[in-house]
Amino acid sequence: MDDFKNIYGQDLAIEILKSAISKEHISHAYLFSGPDGVGRKKTAKIFIKSILDKNKEKENTKRKIDSNNHPDLLWIEPSYIVQGQSISQTKARLDGISIKSPPQIRLNQIKEIIEFLGKKPFESERSIVIIEDIERINESASNALLKTLEETHAGLFILVTKRPEKLLSTIRSRCQIIPFIRLDDNQVNKIIEKSEVFQAIDDIPSDKIRELIDFSYGSPGRCITNLQLWLSFSNQLRQKLEIQLSNPIELLKLAKEITDELNIEQQIWLIDFQQNRAWTKEKNFNIVMQLEELRKQLLKFVQPRLAWEVTLLEINLLD
Repeated sequence: MDDFKNIYGQDLAIEILKSAISKEHISHAYLFSGPDGVGRKKTAKIFIKSILDKNKEKENTKRKIDSNNHPDLLWIEPSYIVQGQSISQTKARLDGISIKSPPQIRLNQIKEIIEFLGKKPFESERSIVIIEDIERINESASNALLKTLEETHAGLFILVTKRPEKLLSTIRSRCQIIPFIRLDDNQVNKIIEKSEVFQAIDDIPSDKIRELIDFSYGSPGRCITNLQLWLSFSNQLRQKLEIQLSNPIELLKLAKEITDELNIEQQIWLIDFQQNRAWTKEKNFNIVMQLEELRKQLLKFVQPRLAWEVTLLEINLLD
C-alpha cells in the first residue's frame, strides 16, 4: 500500500481505501467523486492493483493495469460514434479525430460490461470494472447500469465522476462514496515541478504561469493540461490573445488564426480560459455570455471561423 504515498492531498480517500484493503472488506461499488486532475484515476489504479495482485509478479500486474491489458479489468470511458464505429475519447484524441458532439457512455458499453462479468476471473478472485466520466452516461445506459449494479455479486465497480449530481440517485445509493478534493497551491506546485511540462515553461511569462495555475482551481492535472495547451499555441497567436484588439480587420484575422491553428478541443479550452479571464479580471458577465454562446455554436456544427468572427466583433462592441 506504499504506492498511495504518491497521491497528494487526498488523505480521507486513501484512509477509506486502505481500511477496506487491510480489513478485506471491499464494497461491490465505489464512486470516486471529485474534480478532474486531483488523482482519482491514479488512486483507482493503486487500489485495484492491491486487489488483483494476489501473486508474486507484482510488477507484471502493475504493467498490465497501466497498459489496460489485465484480463480481469475492464476500463470503460465515454465514446464517440464515427462511421458506425464506437471510438473512445482517448483514442479519438490520440488519433486527432475532431468531433463536435460530446462523447457518451452508451448502452453497448454496458452490454460489454455484462458480458465481461458473466465470465469467471482469470488471475484474481473478482473482475473489476472502472467507468470513467460516468456523468456522461446516457439514459438507456444508465438504466441498464442500475440493473447491473443491483444484480452483480462477483464484480467490483469503480465509477469516476466530477458531477455526481448528474447520476441517478439510485446509482449513487448503491456505491460507497470516495471523496476527492481540490489541492492547495503548494501541493499543486510540487506536482507540477515533477512533470515534464515544467521543463518547457521558461517560454511562458511568470504572470501567465500564475494565471494558468489559478485557472486550474486546485487540480494539478488540469494545471498541467492548461500549461500544455497554452504552449501548443504558436507564439504569434499567444501574443495576439494577450493584447486588446479593437480594429475589426485585426479581429477578423484573429478569428482566422484561431480556427486555422486550433482544433475544436483547443478552441473550447480557449473559450473557458477567456471566460475565466473576463470574470476574474473584469467581472464582465456580458463577455462571459457571448463566449458561452460561441461554445454552443461550435458544438452545433456552425462554421467555426464565422462563429469566432461574429463573437469577437460583438465583444469589441461591448468594450
